[in-house]
Amino acid sequence: MTFTDMDMTDPPATARPDLDPADAHRAAALRDPRRHPIGYLAGDPGTGALAPTVWFATVEDLIAFLLDTEIALLRFDECDTTRIAGALRHEIGATRDPRRLDPGRLSAAFEGWCQILWVGTFADLCTRGGDVPKHLRLAFRSDTRLGEHAGPIADDEMDDFVEWLQNA
Repeated sequence: MTFTDMDMTDPPATARPDLDPADAHRAAALRDPRRHPIGYLAGDPGTGALAPTVWFATVEDLIAFLLDTEIALLRFDECDTTRIAGALRHEIGATRDPRRLDPGRLSAAFEGWCQILWVGTFADLCTRGGDVPKHLRLAFRSDTRLGEHAGPIADDEMDDFVEWLQNA
């Protein structure tokens, strides 16, 4: 998959109220993380199923997506939606560095309905340590038969890694 003009102009999900939450999630997962470098990976704590990694141009877009689309995907009633959004706002506070958002605390705000496994930048996902980044890099290389190591993504692997993330 290649970069498209839509990647540059795609507004955050909260700016597109006509978009179904599942469609908004798919659109965020298909963004090129080289141009939308802030992302997160979530999963279902009950089944262990992973959602695709979703990508945003800014931390503000990521936060708006968590507060709107991620909650909407879970189909809570209005009272639960308000409570969970309030808990997320409390955990996020004034933080605008994605690496300082604690996945465990964000997950706790979802009260066991959604588990945030990783939040950060695409550059960190490609180069840094940590269980989730290393697991994703290892899975990528295993799936694409590029070896069995979790080291940083090399320049000549970048396009394949982006495509793998978009299709995982």
